[in-house]
Amino acid sequence: MSEIFNDTGDFSARVSNVLNNTKDYDVDLQFYLTDTCNLGCNGCYMKSKPMLNRNIIPASDINFYLDEFANVPGFYNTVVFTGGEIFSDSVIALERNSHNVLDRGWHLQLKTNGAWVMQPELRTSVIRMLDRLDPGRGLLATEEDMKRFLSRIPKPVLKMLGRDRVVKLLFKFMPSASLLDLAVSVDDKLHPAESADWFANIVNLISRDGYLRKNLNLKSFTVNDSKKFFEDRVLRHPELKIKKLESYPETGCLKYNVNGMPVESFFGDFVDVDNVPQFKKISEFVLPSVEGDTAGRLVYCFHPDKTVGLDSCYLESVGRVPYLDAAGKRKPFAQINQEIGQKLITDYKRVKTK
Repeated sequence: MSEIFNDTGDFSARVSNVLNNTKDYDVDLQFYLTDTCNLGCNGCYMKSKPMLNRNIIPASDINFYLDEFANVPGFYNTVVFTGGEIFSDSVIALERNSHNVLDRGWHLQLKTNGAWVMQPELRTSVIRMLDRLDPGRGLLATEEDMKRFLSRIPKPVLKMLGRDRVVKLLFKFMPSASLLDLAVSVDDKLHPAESADWFANIVNLISRDGYLRKNLNLKSFTVNDSKKFFEDRVLRHPELKIKKLESYPETGCLKYNVNGMPVESFFGDFVDVDNVPQFKKISEFVLPSVEGDTAGRLVYCFHPDKTVGLDSCYLESVGRVPYLDAAGKRKPFAQINQEIGQKLITDYKRVKTK
């Protein structure tokens, strides 16, 4: 996308067109809850380490922006909690924040490196927390699927039964999925090789928990350079009985079954963030659409240093601005969006004129 911008004016027009029309995009929300981590991985662009000062995003800030984004056109009702390592901070605080998302009927993804599974006390705390969450369920069918289904019902029948009643029947009989994901990083390029064993232990642990097996979507994310490593260390793990293995090359996804629980593993290209020109990071602030039915994705990322920016295609937040004003008050979304746009344009002009 970056090569189409011949001058700052073109880029400025692009920024204005996108941020003033969020309704045309899938808008997601991501909170980097903490900058501390139990690991010090080389591939972490957050540069998180165990010895860093403990900075966190307060729950009050999270709640405020959950309310704000509820009214943002295009918001996809999807929230991601990541870090740092989300389980390196208070599990109780994470549970409260998770309830605040799930109680709204939104999709929540918890991203972790999985090392907690090797610490008995922390493992117990994490599993108990997950067991206490009530994620609810959402239809796997798309809105178009629902429209198509409803169009096949004779209008007199639909009128007699009532549209709301028919939709409730859809929820009862059509495939549905939990609104809670646990996403684990697994590779030997960015993370310790033990990450494969951690994930295998998590799969084994959760698949044997009757409640979590039904109410948690377990996923893993691996760089393509570590795909063989994943196959050897996870798919051939002696304690895992893998069944119904299916590959979806178009999405880089493997789907399989362990102890009656479906698991999804995703693979993607490794990005050497430090060697990507800054103007490319800034210009590619619109991520590809997941379903391919919108102009792309806008992922607003809140950081523990009290800044917010947009996730770029190179795994780095760009256009970052303070989300608190000089008096320490939280800025509304409209103001943040305007300031992000101004910062993107200013930063782009600076790097292009060097």
